[in-house]
Amino acid sequence: MKFVIVMLDGLRPDQLDDAVTPNLAELSKIGLRLDRHTSSFPSETRVSSAALATGGHSSAHGIIGNRFWANGRSIDGSSLSALLTLGSERGGVLTATTIGEVLAAHGRAMLTIGSQSQGSFGLSSWGSWQAGAPAFWVHDPSNFSNNAAVRRIASCFPVLPADERPARATIERVVDLFFSFLTKAALPEVSLLWLSEPDITYHMFGLQHPTAREVLHEVDRQFGRIFAWWSEKGEREGVQLIAASDHGHAIIGEKVSVLNHLQRSGFKVGYELTPDVDAAISAQRVVNIWVRDREGHLLTEMYHSLSEQPWFGVAFSRKAADGSPLVANTLPLSAVMAEHQRSADLSFVLADCSAANRNAPPGAVYYDGAYPIGVGMHGGLSAHELSSLCILAGNGFKTGVAAVPTSIVDLVPTILSSLRLPLPSTVQGRIIHEALQDREDGGQYDVEDASVSIASSAGRATVFRERYGQRLYLRGAAVTRLAEPKNDRPDANPTQLNT
Repeated sequence: MKFVIVMLDGLRPDQLDDAVTPNLAELSKIGLRLDRHTSSFPSETRVSSAALATGGHSSAHGIIGNRFWANGRSIDGSSLSALLTLGSERGGVLTATTIGEVLAAHGRAMLTIGSQSQGSFGLSSWGSWQAGAPAFWVHDPSNFSNNAAVRRIASCFPVLPADERPARATIERVVDLFFSFLTKAALPEVSLLWLSEPDITYHMFGLQHPTAREVLHEVDRQFGRIFAWWSEKGEREGVQLIAASDHGHAIIGEKVSVLNHLQRSGFKVGYELTPDVDAAISAQRVVNIWVRDREGHLLTEMYHSLSEQPWFGVAFSRKAADGSPLVANTLPLSAVMAEHQRSADLSFVLADCSAANRNAPPGAVYYDGAYPIGVGMHGGLSAHELSSLCILAGNGFKTGVAAVPTSIVDLVPTILSSLRLPLPSTVQGRIIHEALQDREDGGQYDVEDASVSIASSAGRATVFRERYGQRLYLRGAAVTRLAEPKNDRPDANPTQLNT
């Protein structure tokens, strides 16, 4: 049994359409569609890359965002060299064991071909390229591997256009390299192909723009080449084909600057911790704040300044020594599987803005960053951002629709168990027994509501969660605000439900 995984960056499952995505729509009809499949949190690409590689959430693998503060510096996860300041090529960058490492330890191999950022590619293929397995990063194929097949094949292709947007030629190169590899080498046990579209185009134009639909159709066409090979040959040879995405997209309805708000409120905040700055901030859909020496009084004052704002959503903080959240009236980061030694002291998701802005489309969200209003964005806890595609096809899987909670972290344990390989202790996902042909009972459990809420003078924030098979799955979040806040301070005794 072998696996070919095709990741379609940013594709929401509700965008499958017989006219625009005929190949993916056909696969969903003949394979098994996971109908309640979600991303990890935060729903950002580098976090998802690590989740796909490790089968763990950020609390296990330590990549807590696309950008974060660690080891006294700001880490840009798109850069492999920045990530390597967390450790080395042999360990420390990820704090969980990867599928690539398991395969290498058991004499198996993993082929990786990707068009995402260098950092994302390095994370998704961690432990594989270091062991000499074939790894093609299409922007510089020699960057990750001295593998003979990589050197031989990559030299046959011209250099891609720099920073191509939309990335049509770039995603075509991923598929071209896959087929070139097949002509020169045997397919290894696991192949991971990562197409950086439609995510790039959604960030440029939004989800409904004609160009976005054209690019989505092109993504489907490139996937169709792999689907055709699998239908004609791969399926007969026992190859399992998985089409998946790393996260979904919401729409930017309104922009804010949390940094400007805090600076106007008198706080010494910046993007780096310098002698003149007391707190470092990283912001897009999730806002992370690291305070010098984790000074609790300063964190509390910042929370007070932020919590009454209409764009302030669900807030989290790391655990104090007594196990409670460091900041009163916040949920623990463990509630969203994001508590790690690298975690921010205070984190919050920017809210849904459609209630406060009647001109915003349904499901529109606040955003802090460079992208314009009206385009796609992700990273938060809205259902659209968490919603992810996953279709499983092959003789190892059942067909139809599996309407049980699943997550990106469930893929690694499902694949490793199918290959009869051990699961690392750091795996947090579960084997998707409901999908496997050799499970007659389907392995189904009861779905339990495991939502958590926190109340303050400003209102109530809720994270919708489900517990299934002893695992937690995120479904979304909501904030209900009071019309007239009681005072400018949070309640001394918040109400926390179903923890």
